[in-house]
Amino acid sequence: MRQPTLQLPSAVVAAAVAATCFWWQPAAAFTCASDTSLGSTAFAAKKGIAVDDSTMKWCTSQIPEVWPNSNAAMTSIRLFKAWDASWEAASQEAAWGSLADYVTEAGAKVLIGTQITCDEVADNQAWDWTKALVEKLHPDHVMGLGIGNELELLQYKGTDMVPESCLKNIWEEGYLWRQFQRMVTEFDGLGFGSVPVTSVFTGLGLAGSPFYENSGKARVNSFLVNATREYGDRFAFTWNFYPYFDPNYGLDAGPSDQCTNALKHAACWGPDCSVPVQMRMARAKMAELASQTNVAGGGKLWIGETGWSSSLSETLTTNMKPCEAWSSMETFRNYYQDFLAWDLDIGGNQQAPDHVFWFTMRDSHNFGANEFFGLISECDEPKCKVISDGYEAADYTEFDGPAARSCGDAPLYNSWSRGEENCKNKCTLDPHCKYFGIWPHSHNGHYWCKLTSTCTTWTSDSHQVSTHKKGPASSPEPIASTPSPNEPEPTPAPSPAPTPMPVPAPTPATSAPTPSPSDGSGDDPQGVKDPGSSTDKEIPTGDQDMPVGAASRPLAHTALLLAWAVAAPLVYNTQ
Repeated sequence: MRQPTLQLPSAVVAAAVAATCFWWQPAAAFTCASDTSLGSTAFAAKKGIAVDDSTMKWCTSQIPEVWPNSNAAMTSIRLFKAWDASWEAASQEAAWGSLADYVTEAGAKVLIGTQITCDEVADNQAWDWTKALVEKLHPDHVMGLGIGNELELLQYKGTDMVPESCLKNIWEEGYLWRQFQRMVTEFDGLGFGSVPVTSVFTGLGLAGSPFYENSGKARVNSFLVNATREYGDRFAFTWNFYPYFDPNYGLDAGPSDQCTNALKHAACWGPDCSVPVQMRMARAKMAELASQTNVAGGGKLWIGETGWSSSLSETLTTNMKPCEAWSSMETFRNYYQDFLAWDLDIGGNQQAPDHVFWFTMRDSHNFGANEFFGLISECDEPKCKVISDGYEAADYTEFDGPAARSCGDAPLYNSWSRGEENCKNKCTLDPHCKYFGIWPHSHNGHYWCKLTSTCTTWTSDSHQVSTHKKGPASSPEPIASTPSPNEPEPTPAPSPAPTPMPVPAPTPATSAPTPSPSDGSGDDPQGVKDPGSSTDKEIPTGDQDMPVGAASRPLAHTALLLAWAVAAPLVYNTQ
């Protein structure tokens, strides 16, 4: 049965119709707030953050300009895609504009990706979007072009998703190599001829002599031979390494749900720890390939993704699943803190990696399964993930209501939110916002939200609206200025008698800014009209499932890592 909806007052609808900004953005550069410092960031210029789908789709205006919980500038990002066919096309220019603003203001560099899948039409469309986006960026701001991501894992996706004919086309019939060459040629034609190019592989790619080669499954070695011969030092070797998913780790000896020994080897950054060991292996195999081919190229080593999950990821299927410490906030915090402090030394007298990306900016979804690798939980969240218990980026007090009225001053934002917390977060993110008003629940977790910088007048409303006033943060590190003591404020007057909630009515309509992303609960309506619009718009439901070859944690970590372990047994005996 359809839930009752709010029948919004004409003043609200009029204000929404008058809104011309399709994409709501905070007024200032974004830095997540925290009362917890994790120290300085070593070699910050060689570290960056991978941008998840939620951030790319909904909040490119909220890319942090400094490393969360640190004081170093964050000046490089990895984009898995320029856009996605499932995302609303009308949002594209605003998202790209905010991204370009961050890159320009931060002097940042972007490793931008484009997909290789079983669908050539979709691949060409994705490539057209990639070209359109890079044309908005100067070559000085493009670190590299990544064509294809984790393609050696397609063999584990299942024949329903990736038929054998697709694997044959990509690897045996040369589709990957043809597309790679064509895209690089077109990339060069746009003025990016000196920018490095790459394709991203996982630890499975290291399982070979020197790299993985399995007829009908994946020919990583053949591709890398071709790429280094064709592009020499311009080609960068890029790998995704995840000790969190490594099935070779076991629980402590005896009947136990503890994993102290495994954590000592996995969740660290010393020369004998998991990721540095894999980097040493990658360097050694890069040198082996060069000696076999007599090609001196391929000296660049990039880590496209690495990170840890702050809570139990639904994609974790290894023996470590019962160990609470493995998927804990404490382990996440320590691993991230050590990553910030890491001096890039990988031991063995091997050259350090040239660049490393943390996965990811915000928590993400992997084919609908929740993962928690983000340094920030979600879009519109003002706080960093690592904070003290009870910390708030700003404190709020009840100012008026619930009453049949709302602040009548000019709104900074006047559209949907996902509840009082989300509306409050929007106010916290905007330093101009001093008041937020929240209406009762309307439909499927959506509430009308109004932000204002002042509240000197009132507008009558047919619903009970609660108005809150922003104060300073609950610690010495607020992200927004506190309200001016000289700001004029209305004297709260007696509230009129409560107005009964309306009977079910047509869903309100609006041309207000795009609704904020959902919490992924899956109960957001499809095709619900926002107040004032003449066409249906999708109420967002968080990250969409990613196409084959897109940025995702592999669904077959166990299979791929066991294969790698057989060929390269640098496994840690934790018993």
